[in-house]
Amino acid sequence: MWRIKENLLLDAIHSAERYMPTEFICFLGGDKEKMIVEEIVFLPSNTSEDSASINEYSLPIDDTIIGSLHSHPYSTNHPSRQDKKFFLKYPLNLIIGYPYTIENIGFYNQRGEKTKVLIE
Repeated sequence: MWRIKENLLLDAIHSAERYMPTEFICFLGGDKEKMIVEEIVFLPSNTSEDSASINEYSLPIDDTIIGSLHSHPYSTNHPSRQDKKFFLKYPLNLIIGYPYTIENIGFYNQRGEKTKVLIE
């Protein structure tokens, strides 16, 4: 089971609130073998009310990027068809639905299926 620190989720929620009314996107850094998220990786992004994109060529060239995290400012935390396509790249993907709370974070695997995450 994946693990993530609560303070990382709170930082992500705060960022999503600051980006309101547009979507927010970032990446999750950590250890795939230990299944732990250790950091949030912020990179320049292009955002609008219904999408967010990031230049993946700016990601570190190593295997520490293990997932993605983005917000849905005016909807639930359910992945869209495009979200599911993007999820194929990473083993763990998070969507923060509005209103932004830890309870409104959806955790998904590469296939876009809900997955359990231990919040520490």
